[in-house]
Amino acid sequence: MLFGEVLKNKTKENADNTLKNYRVLLRIAGEEYSPKVTATYSLEPKSAPSSPSRQTEQMVIRRVSAQQELELMASAINRLSDLNLSQILIERYCRVRFRQDKAIYPSLGYSESEYYRLLDRALLEFAEAYKAGELLEYRFLGDN
Repeated sequence: MLFGEVLKNKTKENADNTLKNYRVLLRIAGEEYSPKVTATYSLEPKSAPSSPSRQTEQMVIRRVSAQQELELMASAINRLSDLNLSQILIERYCRVRFRQDKAIYPSLGYSESEYYRLLDRALLEFAEAYKAGELLEYRFLGDN
C-alpha cells in the first residue's frame, strides 16, 4: 500500500496551523518599503541606487516568499470539492479581520454542529490539496 491510514486529527491540526499563518503572510506580502528616517532626517538611501541595501533585499525576499505561500494556500482552497468548504476556510482564516466561529456559522446559515462537521472536512481536503498533500499525516502498518 502506497499510503497508510490518514491520521485525521494530526492532519487537521497541520492544516489549521498552516492556515492560521494566512493573515500574517497577508500583512508581510502587502508591506511597503519605506526608508528609515536617518539622524539627518534624510529619506534617501545612503547606498548607491544600483546596489540595494541588505535590509531592502531581505524585505523583498520576505515579501515575495509570503506572496508565493499565499498563492499556494489560495490554490489549495480553490481546489476543494465543494464551494461551501472553500467559503468556510476563507471566512475563518483568510479575512483581514479575525472573526470568531460563533459569528461565522450563523452568517453562513449553518448550525454550530454542521459548521464544525464541514470545517473538519474542509481542513482534511485542504491538507490533501496543499503542496501535493504535504500536510497529511499517516499511520503505516506496524506503527503504533
